[in-house]
Amino acid sequence: MPAGQAVHLIGITLLLAAMLILNLRVAGMGMMDWPLPRLERQLRPWALGAVTVVILSGILIFLGTPAKYLASNPFRVKMTVLGLAILFHVAVLRRFVTAERVNALVAGVSLTLWFLVGWAGRAIAFVP
Repeated sequence: MPAGQAVHLIGITLLLAAMLILNLRVAGMGMMDWPLPRLERQLRPWALGAVTVVILSGILIFLGTPAKYLASNPFRVKMTVLGLAILFHVAVLRRFVTAERVNALVAGVSLTLWFLVGWAGRAIAFVP
């Protein structure tokens, strides 16, 4: 279990780093000399690899004690927010990236959703 959790945390760190870099650029707060589509193409393999690692390791962690996770309110919040973060990324953020539009509100919502996933996951150990 500790090895699975370590892999899970590494994946989360890589995913959040990729999302932070992309969203800071969308917000107009860095890497302004990089076109958004080019930056997104550079970060895509890292983000997809990280999501794959997180989902696979998360499934293994879940299978260790499924009753615990199913009874956990933070786990339910985490799964809900994860779905919302992915949906927001695909449905909204990608349009701003493709159009090379700077929008701090969109970036802020995206980062809030992604970081809420991590915070809710951390709360699983402390909140019933």
